[in-house]
Amino acid sequence: MINIDAEIYGEFTCKADKCKHSCCKGWEIDIDEDTLEYYKDLDSELGNEIRQNIEWGEDSFFKLTPDERCPFLKDDGLCKIIEELGDDGLCDICRLHPRFFQVINDYNLAGVGLSCEKATELLFDKTSLDFIICDSGKKLSFVELLEMIEINIPQEELSLSDVISNYLQKDKEVAEIDAEIDTKIDAEIDTKIEAIFDVFYETEAIDSNWKNEVLLIKKNYKENTQKCLNDLESSESLKKYDVIYQYIIFRQLELIETYGVTKIIEYAVQSIIFIMLYAIFFGDDQEAVRRWSEQIEYNEDNIMIILERLN
Repeated sequence: MINIDAEIYGEFTCKADKCKHSCCKGWEIDIDEDTLEYYKDLDSELGNEIRQNIEWGEDSFFKLTPDERCPFLKDDGLCKIIEELGDDGLCDICRLHPRFFQVINDYNLAGVGLSCEKATELLFDKTSLDFIICDSGKKLSFVELLEMIEINIPQEELSLSDVISNYLQKDKEVAEIDAEIDTKIDAEIDTKIEAIFDVFYETEAIDSNWKNEVLLIKKNYKENTQKCLNDLESSESLKKYDVIYQYIIFRQLELIETYGVTKIIEYAVQSIIFIMLYAIFFGDDQEAVRRWSEQIEYNEDNIMIILERLN
């Protein structure tokens, strides 16, 4: 097997107490079997405290506090287990998050999930999506990676400006000739955007705010349709989100075998349009990506809801 990492995988370091969206809050923390055995035998005051804060069962996990915090997340934002035992004292999900891995053919691909604000910051700083072959240190572009792992995605499908233009069906030459066609095109665009709002609203909400956020973004779009569409197609926005769009595709490469390239591309297009409209309303590009990721990418059922709604 050949190991290939997204460039930001090797650059990632946890922000710990500097993070505004701690992964130690609001997430169920499952404990793997090996770590569970380690905790059972941990002969110390901390070991006793850990065991008291485990919900034991077929799938064991930490009991969250009433405000949904890990019981070992300190007020200063640091982890008590890491402070006393180091990273080796963590269960797998805590030690590896937000890293993810996928196996395609004879390749192990690794990246970091965008629900983490540090990962999102790193990706927004990139002007291209690059990867590192671990054994040799050779850098690959996304196109070169796809060629290596034998996944064929047309070049135009990797260009955000091309896919946004195609998705919004902006055939300006025809529209200028026939105003009736222009009206038809606008109606088709609205139908597609409405469908994006509908499917994201139907996903299983990560918290009580999600559905209200979708409705607010939808309301803003309906009240400022032309401005929103102009913002979606602006060169500044397209340049800013091009790498994010490609990374969304990268994250789901292993689903291509099941769903095909076309559906994964459309999933990525709908996701990036939603992210951009979220950012237009809330005014925060990085938070738009992070919020989308924790709602969609970290819930396999939500990914399936979107994919199964596609033609």
